Amino acid sequence: MTVRGKWAVLAIAAAVSLLAAACSNVGSGGGGSSPSAGGSASGAAVPDNSGTTIKIAINPWTGSAVNATIAQILLQKYLGYTVDTTKIDEFAQFPALARGELDATLEIWPSGHADDYNKYIKGNAGVVDGGKLGVIGQIGWWLPTYMVQQHPELKTWKGLNQDASLFATAETGSQGQLLDGDPSYTTYDEEIIKNLGLNYKVVYAGSEAAQETALKQAYAKQAPIIMYYWTPVWGQAKWNLTMVQLPDVTQHCMDVAANNKGVGYNCGYPQDVLYKAFNADLQTRAPAAFAFLSAMNYTNDDQNEVALDVDGNGMSMPAACQKWIDANQSVWQPWVDAGLAAQS
Repeated sequence: MTVRGKWAVLAIAAAVSLLAAACSNVGSGGGGSSPSAGGSASGAAVPDNSGTTIKIAINPWTGSAVNATIAQILLQKYLGYTVDTTKIDEFAQFPALARGELDATLEIWPSGHADDYNKYIKGNAGVVDGGKLGVIGQIGWWLPTYMVQQHPELKTWKGLNQDASLFATAETGSQGQLLDGDPSYTTYDEEIIKNLGLNYKVVYAGSEAAQETALKQAYAKQAPIIMYYWTPVWGQAKWNLTMVQLPDVTQHCMDVAANNKGVGYNCGYPQDVLYKAFNADLQTRAPAAFAFLSAMNYTNDDQNEVALDVDGNGMSMPAACQKWIDANQSVWQPWVDAGLAAQS
């Protein structure tokens, strides 16, 4: 999801037209409302940082685009930066951050990136920890709750083989289908299936949107479906879903996830306290942006509200983000204030 926006701080009237043009191509959608021009929400003058471009990653799921687009709008409007966003998968972003091709990524799920954290952040290899995003993630295997009501044994992994034929498809033959999303996502599902002796096969839908289309179709027919899914995500607000209880996370699973590419993984996914990461030179090159992004922190409900407007209600990404910004100044104002305080 590569999108680009520019904003130069000129006179107020000129900033209106420039920013409107920039925001029409922000995030995953086109058009939508754009922030109005003017000074800082706290009354301070907007600094002119337009000569410095901040490059933010967008990973292939909606929540990542929400984070990046909210940050882009606010950094442009209140701190005067030029902000570009770049679509990139969650593994490729670490070397890109280290090389300075990206300045920030705003949503890392640590359960899949222990090796990257050790190599790039602990190893002082060009990336720094940007602090917690505030969002708490949980990956797992999810079913429509109507399936659990009809087949209570599906509440835990021990009952899955009993009903594997319910989930069989043309692609999986006699095996049940576990629907995964984008192949670039962090997933240990093939190893979990193998090591728990489950009669299932992983099939990749290709994207979050494709998964949710399959879920929508299943729900309409009250048909069987089991899939790799997570929270926060807008679909959790739209559909009544139940997470299958997989074996508790063990030290063995944590070790193989960190050091063995997941080979031998045989338990569920740990809860993820999502964090941000920055290029190590960002604080020196753009101290106000560094301070803003370090302070950026909000909740699952905040992110889901925007994601539901985009994926569930058909709003453009910039329009949905601007709607949230308009209604939540008390959340984001401290981020802006931190940036202004760091402005040199």
